[in-house]
Amino acid sequence: MTDKADGMHATDVIYFDSNAEQIESLPDSQAHRNVDLEIVAADKEGYARTYIILPSTIYGLAKGPLFSAGLANPHSVQIPQLIKAGIQRGQAGVVGKGINLWPNVWIDDVADLFIVVFDKARKSPESLGHGREGFYFGENGEHQLLHISEAIGRALVKTGKASDPSVTPFTDEECKKFFGGKYLGSNSRARAERSRSIGWNPTRTTEDLLASIEPETEAIVASGKYSFAPRD
Repeated sequence: MTDKADGMHATDVIYFDSNAEQIESLPDSQAHRNVDLEIVAADKEGYARTYIILPSTIYGLAKGPLFSAGLANPHSVQIPQLIKAGIQRGQAGVVGKGINLWPNVWIDDVADLFIVVFDKARKSPESLGHGREGFYFGENGEHQLLHISEAIGRALVKTGKASDPSVTPFTDEECKKFFGGKYLGSNSRARAERSRSIGWNPTRTTEDLLASIEPETEAIVASGKYSFAPRD
C-alpha cells in the first residue's frame, strides 16, 4: 500500500481494512502481497481459517524479561532506521521534503490486536471475519515523515550525535545505503475499521509517537549498534 511519492507529496488514497474489494485491488507487486494471496487462498480452499494482521509504523521500545536479558530486539524498523542513518551522517535526514504520510501504532497496542484476534478466533470464530474478510490493520493515527525526522534531529543534538538539529534531504546514494531505496518517502495511509469493530481499543496516538523518539534515540546511542550493512 505504498506509492512512489519520494517524500514530495501526500496522497488522498486511504485503505480501509473493512473494504475487502479495495484490498483485493492491490497489485501483486506490493510488499508482502504474494504471501497474503497464498494465505487468503488457503482459507478459500478450506485448509484453514486465516487472519492477517497488518501493523503500520510500530513505535516504542519493547519491554520484558527477554529484552532486559538482551535475548530479543526491542526496536522496530522504520524509525530506528532513520535514527541510525542520522547518527551515521551526523544529521537527521528525510526523503525529499518528507511530506508523505504513514500511519502508526504503539507496540503494546499492536500486541493487544494480536490478542484480540486470537481470543475471538478461538472463542467465537463464526463472528470473526477471515480469509478475504480477515485483514486487520494496526493503526491509531498518522504522521508526516518530516515530523519524525525533526524529532530525531533534536534527539541527536541532545545525545551529542549532531551539532545541528535541522533536517536535510538524503542523497540518492544515502537512500540506497541506509534503506535500499526511497520507500521512506512513500505514502501509506490506512484506517483500522475492522480491527476496532471486533473490540480493539488502541490507546496511544501520534503525539505519543513523537514523544517516543528521544528515548529510542538514547537507547540506540547507548547500545552502540547503529552501523549499516552494505546494500547492493
